Amino acid sequence: MLAGAARSGTSALAAQLGAHPDIDPGKIKESNYFSRNLERGSRWYENLYAERQPGTFRLDASTSYTSPKYPDALTALVAAAPDVFVIYAVRKPTERAVSHYLLRRHYFENEPAESFGDALSQSDFYAETGDYSKWIPALYDKLPTDQVLVVPFEVITQRPIEATAQICRQLALSDPPEAGQHARRHRNDVVQYRNGAAREVAKIVRQSAAYPWLRHALGPGRTRKLRGVITRDAQLPTAAESLATCSPAQLEMLRELDARAGNAVSEQLDRQDARWGLSWCEHSFAFQDIAG
Repeated sequence: MLAGAARSGTSALAAQLGAHPDIDPGKIKESNYFSRNLERGSRWYENLYAERQPGTFRLDASTSYTSPKYPDALTALVAAAPDVFVIYAVRKPTERAVSHYLLRRHYFENEPAESFGDALSQSDFYAETGDYSKWIPALYDKLPTDQVLVVPFEVITQRPIEATAQICRQLALSDPPEAGQHARRHRNDVVQYRNGAAREVAKIVRQSAAYPWLRHALGPGRTRKLRGVITRDAQLPTAAESLATCSPAQLEMLRELDARAGNAVSEQLDRQDARWGLSWCEHSFAFQDIAG
C-alpha cells in the first residue's frame, strides 16, 4: 500500500513498483477503496486486480488513505489486511502543500480558493495532510515496525533505484527491470485541460464504472499520451508567489508545521537507517523552515 502523502512522488514510485513482474499494479493507481469506495464492496476491489497468485503482491497507491478527509481509512485498511506493507512518502510540508493546492486548483479544478493563502484560511486540509507528526505515529500505532517504510521525496526523485530496491528487499523480491526509468517517465506534473469540454468528459470517464477497465486496456503509456492530447502545460504561480499570498500568521503556522513534521521525519528516518543500513536521514535537513 502506497498510502501517501499526496504530491510526494507517489505516482513515480507507483510506476516504478508496478513494472516489477511480481507486483500487480491493478487497473488504476488509486482505487481509494478504503477511503471513499467501501460501499462498492470487496468484489469491485478484487476485480481491479488479476486473480491472486502465490508470490505476487498487489499494489494500491491511494494517497487518500492518509488524508484528513478520511480519518477512518487506515483503520479500515488494517482491518481488511493486517499484514499489509505500507509505504509512506514524505516531502517538505510547505512545498507539498503548495503543490497539492496547485494540482487541485489548476488540474482537477475542485479548489475554489483563488490563492494559496485563501485556501489556508478556509481549511486546514493542505497543512494537515502533510503533518507527519500525526501520520507517522498513526501508521506505527496500527502496524508493526517491519510493515511500514517512510521514503523521502528526494530519494524517490533523485535515487529511484535505491528507493525501489529497498522496498523489494522488504518484500523479499528481486530488483525490477529498468530500475529508475519508470519513475522518470511518470512524474505527475501539474497540467491543465485544454478546454472545459475536455475537463468534463475526463471527469465523467473517471467517475464511470468502466474507467478502471478502460485505463487497463489503454495501458500506462497510451493513457499518458491521451492525457497529453487533452491537456497543456499549466501557467502556474511559483512557490514563492504562492507563499506571498499568505498572511504573517499563516507563514508562522507553516514554519511550525515544517519544524514539527521535520522532527517526526528525522526521528523516523534515523531509526530506519539504523535498522536497515540506509542513509535516508541525510534528507531530513530539507524539511526545516521552508516557509521562511
